[in-house]
This record gives sequence, C-alpha cells and structure tokens, in this order.
Amino acid sequence: MRTPLLFLAGLLASCATAPSAPPPDPATLFTHADLLRREEGAARLSIQKRTVQEALDERQLAAADADTAALVERLELAAEEKTPELMVRRAWHALRCGALAREWKRLSAALSRQGLQLEEMYEPHEAAKFVRFVAKRSAYINDAGDRHNLFFWVQSVQRDDGVWVVREIYAGLHAAFNARFKSIAARDRYARGSVLAQFFSLQEVPRVAAVFPILEELALLYGRIRIKDEESAPAGFHVHAGFVMEAKAGGRSIYYTSECGLDPRERRGGILMWDEFTPSESLGPLTPRGSGIWGAGGLRPTDD
Repeated sequence: MRTPLLFLAGLLASCATAPSAPPPDPATLFTHADLLRREEGAARLSIQKRTVQEALDERQLAAADADTAALVERLELAAEEKTPELMVRRAWHALRCGALAREWKRLSAALSRQGLQLEEMYEPHEAAKFVRFVAKRSAYINDAGDRHNLFFWVQSVQRDDGVWVVREIYAGLHAAFNARFKSIAARDRYARGSVLAQFFSLQEVPRVAAVFPILEELALLYGRIRIKDEESAPAGFHVHAGFVMEAKAGGRSIYYTSECGLDPRERRGGILMWDEFTPSESLGPLTPRGSGIWGAGGLRPTDD
C-alpha cells in the first residue's frame, strides 16, 4: 500500500486573545511569499468581480502573471504527492492562485499556451459558464492500478459591462470505473483511513449499488464546504459517485463531504481566518450532502 496521509484525532483550535486586525487590501497580498495568501487576494477580488488588470499595480500584476504562467508546472508538482488527498488540495490551491480574478479570455489563452485544452463547456444561464480541463500529464494511480485523472472546472461570471471574470475553480481526481460495484469493492483500493477508503466502507453505498449495480465514475475534490446561512466555510474533501443500472437504463448520484483542518475557515468576502487557525491533518466523517439523477458524464459543479 502507499504511505497513507496521517490524520490526527481531532482539529486543534486556537483562540485569539486580542481583536483581529482588519484584513489587508487584497491587492497587497499578490506579492506575499506564501501562495495561500496570494490565493486569498485573488479570491477576494473575484468575489468583487474585479480583475487583476484593474486592481493591481505594475509590481503586483507581474506577480499575478507569474502565478498564471506557472499553472501547469504546479499541477505536475501536485501530481508528485503520494496521496490523492494531498494531490487534489495542492492542485486546487495552485489553480485558484493563478486563475481567480483573471479575465476569462486572458486565462483561456494562458492555459492554451501551457498545453491545456478545453474538454467541455456548459452554461447554466447566460451570465455564468463552466469550462472543464483535464491535466493529462498529471494523474494518481492507486495500488489496484486504477487511473485517476486530474481535472478542473473554471467558473466564470459575466459583469454588466460584458467582461467575463473567473470566479471559482473546482479541482479533483476522476476515475471512470464502468464496472460492478461489488467487484470494485472486493479489493482494497485506497489506503486505510483515506477519504475514498471511508467512502467504500459507508453502509449507504452498497444499498445504492443494490439498485444501480454499476459504479460508472468516482471523483474526489478539495475545496470549501459551503452551507447556506453559515457565517464561515471550512475546507475539505468532496466525494461524488455515479451509479447506473445495466445498459444505463437509469442512474443515481451520491455526494459526501469531509472537513479537513489543513486550511483556515473562510469568512464572507473570502477573508481567511488566519488568527484563529492552527493547521491539523484531522479528517472529519463523511457527511451526506444529497443525491440526484445520474447519467454519463454527470459530474458538474453547481452555480452556487
């Protein structure tokens, strides 16, 4: 088995003893040495639907452009991680740092120059679009030989002036099984304690497979776990699975999340709660987040 990502028993919390300083101007974060702080600046601008060309000075913009130019290089570094959890987390951060708050047409050109080709596009409504890419040189292969391709969606929103601004990134690993769940689950495929190993041990999954016996596809993503009306959002893992009947006569999707302590919580406006953060490799239980009708290629991010 691969060396597993070690998760601690619980999430350590630290309490601020003094009032937090006001958050810095997001533009100033683009020259920060820490990629995560540069990513925070980009996320905050994207929420405001501002582009880096509009918000940054010459030095800050040069730093932002360098992060965009390094996207494929950083995806390949992410693929060197030994666990799928660390791989998707590292890829998500790299992509957000180099893509958020960019004008879509500029980012699209940069991705093309770096050898990433558009795989799919869909538009849930006229002011939003999602574009899917697959990083074909970056993949995770488990001990059973199953290939999990690194993929990501770029979400862009259109402003009133017609400019499309990159608003969010969804990144993960995708495996196309197209085989009976019983045969797939009969062998240990993921390290004990990992997110995907926990998924295969859930009691609900065999019950779904009793009606929809074919596990068509499985995806592990990393990102914010957003719950309506919550004041802050933790980061964590998202597991999506699609099951179908024989001859694909019908299908069902299931979706779970698991909180992780590797990143600070995010407040409204994209502000990260650094003052209250102590990093931890803790992994929360898989929590059901819903299900739906499934079909081939059914994994798509939602507009919210």
